[in-house]
Amino acid sequence: MATVLALHGFTRRPRHLAAFSEACQRRGWNCLRPTLAPSWLPMLMNSRRHLDRVTKRVIDSGRIMGPVVVVGHSAGAAAGSWMTPRLVASGVEVRGLVYVDGNDSPNHLIGRTWPRLADIPIRAVMSPPSPCNRDGQLTRFLEAQRPGSVTVIPGAGHGDIEMQGATVYRRFCKDTSERPEWVAVQAAVLDSVGQLLGQC
Repeated sequence: MATVLALHGFTRRPRHLAAFSEACQRRGWNCLRPTLAPSWLPMLMNSRRHLDRVTKRVIDSGRIMGPVVVVGHSAGAAAGSWMTPRLVASGVEVRGLVYVDGNDSPNHLIGRTWPRLADIPIRAVMSPPSPCNRDGQLTRFLEAQRPGSVTVIPGAGHGDIEMQGATVYRRFCKDTSERPEWVAVQAAVLDSVGQLLGQC
């Protein structure tokens, strides 16, 4: 058994990753979806102290089984980058990180943590540049720092991992993707997790 720690994006909730969680379970992976911040204060998901508490709750839950891959969507990528070294320091076997159209937080959690991620394999499944992925900023950073770690899905949108075509993404991120792109994003993320777990 392996565990996927799936981290939602800014203003989103664990329920928005339900389809991804179900897909993980079909592959035989345990999937944990912690709440990164209360809905009334979403900025907390950028707080290092708060994310330390979330990490401790995940560890203390006793629900981690086997090796772990951290998957962070949007701002969940920054949260996952901060949480991963803390998981490792607590003895959790982290096999890698998967960014899903991720971006760094305003307080630069990815940048601050980057040296501590040197030994952590990283994959990224990204959409083409859009307002919600800061016009491809993380894609360019990863292509420079970790060549070969990025897969860009043509026509994909920022919210495709949720498999819903949510209005918020269509309005603010200018997503125009449909089900074929959603499926392609989910498949690429699942394949990345499988590769990191050594199952592909």
